[in-house]
Amino acid sequence: MTVARRKAAQDAAKAEVNPHDALVLLSADHNEIRKLAQEFERRRKAAEPIEKGKLALRICNALRSQGRVKKEIFYPAAEAVLGGDDKELLGKARLEQDELQHLVGKIESRPADSSDFDSAVMLLAERAQRHMKQEEDEIFPRLRHSGLDLLGTGERMAARKAQITTAPIGRRLIRQARKVMGGRP
Repeated sequence: MTVARRKAAQDAAKAEVNPHDALVLLSADHNEIRKLAQEFERRRKAAEPIEKGKLALRICNALRSQGRVKKEIFYPAAEAVLGGDDKELLGKARLEQDELQHLVGKIESRPADSSDFDSAVMLLAERAQRHMKQEEDEIFPRLRHSGLDLLGTGERMAARKAQITTAPIGRRLIRQARKVMGGRP
């Protein structure tokens, strides 16, 4: 069994015990983003621009919603209980999250049939993977043994994610999606 599969199985077992544990929720989001990136990588060469655009937008949407939840709830809660070098590590994670959001914005503003679209999505996936690994390896263990209320924070995160993912889509986002998939703006 690979490390990723073992970790996913452990997260699934933890999710059954504590379905709203903040770290379990974030790990599940990380696994979803990894799967989406792997699907894009696997299908990008043979896919039509519309299909590539849809796959890329799914990655961007997952990263954007997770980024908002982290910025609004997770990072402030983690900062409240961490100190010293751990706060510096958390600050670095916040900067990386902002960089990911910037890359998401770039991908959402370019057509899928452009020459550098695939490389931009793969760069986003690579940076997201590195960021998620750093969080899981360095920040999560420190938070697991801190005074952070993981269940309370996780419940707030789950509620906010539900708000974000069920909010109506505006016309601007629809126009952006059409642009990415190669349709009319």
